[in-house]
Amino acid sequence: MQDREAPTARMRDRQLALLGFDFVLDMAGDGIPGLKPLESLLMMAVNQANIAPLTRDPAVRARHGALETPAPDDLRRPVSIRAVAASMRMPYETARRNIRRLESHGVCVTSDSGVVVPASFMLTEAYFEAARLGHERLLTLYRVLRARQLLEPLPAPNYEESEPPVRAAVRLMSDFLLRSADAVVGRTGDLVSGLVILPLLTAAAAAEEARPIPFSAAALARRTHLPAETVRRHVVTLVERGLCVSGPGGLRLADPALATPAWRGLMHENAVAVQRLYAGLAERGVVAVWERMAGMDAAPSAQGAA
Repeated sequence: MQDREAPTARMRDRQLALLGFDFVLDMAGDGIPGLKPLESLLMMAVNQANIAPLTRDPAVRARHGALETPAPDDLRRPVSIRAVAASMRMPYETARRNIRRLESHGVCVTSDSGVVVPASFMLTEAYFEAARLGHERLLTLYRVLRARQLLEPLPAPNYEESEPPVRAAVRLMSDFLLRSADAVVGRTGDLVSGLVILPLLTAAAAAEEARPIPFSAAALARRTHLPAETVRRHVVTLVERGLCVSGPGGLRLADPALATPAWRGLMHENAVAVQRLYAGLAERGVVAVWERMAGMDAAPSAQGAA
């Protein structure tokens, strides 16, 4: 069977938007058992800030790549609630309120120095379940991207792994989720509105030249795992801002063809973010393990393509 024809740049960006934003919705909505989408993303933001200095050290990256070996608390750098709020482009009080809820679940610990996601949470069954699910979804998405020829050549691995370094893969995935969320917030103004509009974006990306199927507010609530009243409130704002339109069949993007510079730019940013995610996974040795375990031929590398 011959490989399908490689997509054009425009088709590639739209397909990556569809796949990448569906991935974001899946992981934000049910990525961490017991946490709401906003809480899951906040936990990721806090944890990524905590471990940011460690990820620059190859030896530390290798030592704490496995699921059972999170970085200990004394190596985690606390981050202020104000810094977390700024990084997520949300009001300070919203971040503080949600972080307090995370504290009540044992997900975060706050001190005078700031907020930390402790190693004790990273060793819970709930986190293990989330990490395994995220890793499985990364692999599934990789197979789809490779089959559709959507990925550019990937770098050679700098680490040799006998098994997938799941925790390291989840760190890279968290970077991607937060980067994608930030790009959407830049177009919608706040994180919840960004989550609400994502299903409309994926519907538009999937429709190609056809008119995308509209969403009811109830369907948006189910897809985003957000409360129905929260979705209705943000839909009103999105309609008032001219980003969505409401009709007899439900809601759709005001620009269903994704023709404006703002949406075209978002599609391209998403394509770059997905490529960066899998380049990082390849460099970390994750992709090589996937291919070896599945008996797949090695994907083209940047070195081989040069």
